[in-house]
Amino acid sequence: MIHQTLSGPLVRDADIPTNEDVRIINSLKNPPPVPVSEKDIFMRHCRLAGDSIDGYFGCFRTEDLPKLLSMVQGAPLLIGHNKRSLGVARFFGGTIEEHDGSKYIVPSFYWLRGHSSADDLRVAIDGGLYSEASISFAYEKPTCSVCGEDIRTCEHLPGSAHGDDGNPVFYYYDNVVAVLEGSLVYRGAQPGTGFSLSSMLSDSENPTYGTPILRIKRHGKWYRAPLIEENPDSEPPVTQPSQPASV
Repeated sequence: MIHQTLSGPLVRDADIPTNEDVRIINSLKNPPPVPVSEKDIFMRHCRLAGDSIDGYFGCFRTEDLPKLLSMVQGAPLLIGHNKRSLGVARFFGGTIEEHDGSKYIVPSFYWLRGHSSADDLRVAIDGGLYSEASISFAYEKPTCSVCGEDIRTCEHLPGSAHGDDGNPVFYYYDNVVAVLEGSLVYRGAQPGTGFSLSSMLSDSENPTYGTPILRIKRHGKWYRAPLIEENPDSEPPVTQPSQPASV
């Protein structure tokens, strides 16, 4: 069995969590112990892997993409494939879409608004600081595109020109057995993959939508509160200094 990772640039398509999204999340294998609602989550999409030839001269077969998408369900989203840390989000649902002449699995992923770092992750993704995505998976056989044999033992070299048209030799990721995780990474191997933007809930759905948040650390714990602009015509409250006790 072979372990492989692939990645590529992020994308930006807006979406809002729906009742169906929440239903899928709450129906995952090992679902959230406390069911989530639309107002509990941030959500984005990820063009995670496709049938284009990647930087290692490997690719998925188009007919294997539905199986690959099913294997992504419930997988964690990590930072930089750091398996020593816990996931920051979780994959669910998704579709298979065409992009620049290739087809990709496009799973969604969610994380909780109530997490202390939820806004940090949202801002980093939406602002492009986290700009590429990567999939980590295990498969059994790298099948040569020319002879159909295992490319580790056949005479063809990945990336070398072959035939009259000079197209490069590549191989297929055959018999994928598991998707281990997806990650935010600094640079990737597969073109066209990445994350997409999901809009926050509207004002009517979330009364603090768009409101700046103040975060304060006190006694080792983080606190947050919305910043509410004061009426400039109102007088701020005056606090009287405490008087020293007489003896």
